[in-house]
Amino acid sequence: MKRKPYRYLLYILLKSGSLIILILPFRAAVNFGSFLGGAAYSFISRYREITLQNLRSVFSGQKSDEEIEKIAKDVFRNIGKTAVEFIGLGKFNRKNVKKLFVEEDYRPLLDLASKGSVIALAFHFGSWEMSAVGGVAFGLDVTVIGRRIYYPPYNDFLVSLRGEKGVKTLYRDEKNVLRKSMRILKEKNVLGVVPDQDVDSIDGVFVDFFGRKTHTPIGPVVMAMLSGAPMLPTFMVREGGKFRLFIDKPIYVTKTGDRERDIRDYTQKWTDVAERYIRKYPSHWVWMHKRWKTRPSDEQVLPR
Repeated sequence: MKRKPYRYLLYILLKSGSLIILILPFRAAVNFGSFLGGAAYSFISRYREITLQNLRSVFSGQKSDEEIEKIAKDVFRNIGKTAVEFIGLGKFNRKNVKKLFVEEDYRPLLDLASKGSVIALAFHFGSWEMSAVGGVAFGLDVTVIGRRIYYPPYNDFLVSLRGEKGVKTLYRDEKNVLRKSMRILKEKNVLGVVPDQDVDSIDGVFVDFFGRKTHTPIGPVVMAMLSGAPMLPTFMVREGGKFRLFIDKPIYVTKTGDRERDIRDYTQKWTDVAERYIRKYPSHWVWMHKRWKTRPSDEQVLPR
């Protein structure tokens, strides 16, 4: 891996910032994160423009320019809050972290997990890392499939934050990752997947998302087909000083004998659920990702 000096600088800033976050009261730290996110909107023009472009392409004719700009600013504030909340978990142990969540919100997941394994779909939505932390707090065995960050100290720092709260990490680039995932599901545990981005290294199909053909990972459906576990869409929202987990209906895969069609149809099913929640809470999703960078062969490829 090519060494890039700025990575070390960013890591030092992260570690220094984490000390400040842990000193501040949790809610004050979250407000600080919101401020940092707002500042990032002003200064990081590249991601600001991607966010605005994506929002305009989706909501043109439905929302005014002023509304779109407000959503874009709130997207950055949400990311700032999310980062600070994750780092701020260091204030809590596995027992008292429960007070951040509403146990009844987790009841559908707890009930499903009591009967067998579950593939929890946790999108880059709201404070998504918190959904797994809450699951462990209420007694579940949770492993999340995550992306390896290619600066080891930074990666280790983030993974350790999960691990301190009992959340296990399985890297998606690990050897035999599918086999390891099946072993987790065979043991009747919860496997968390975040499948809402366009990633070149992951197999996908084109489904409809906000009226556009969108290259979408097939991993969740493939694992559901192999294991028989349901896919359970989950969405973490801040509400009344708590993290509220909204859980949609479980999606069970019924095989028709046409594997390609089944994969596409069930990928479309969970994508429809994701779009519904993103439309309801547009500022909660990470619009700065180039979600439509991969195009069907008969369309012009958008600049990366």
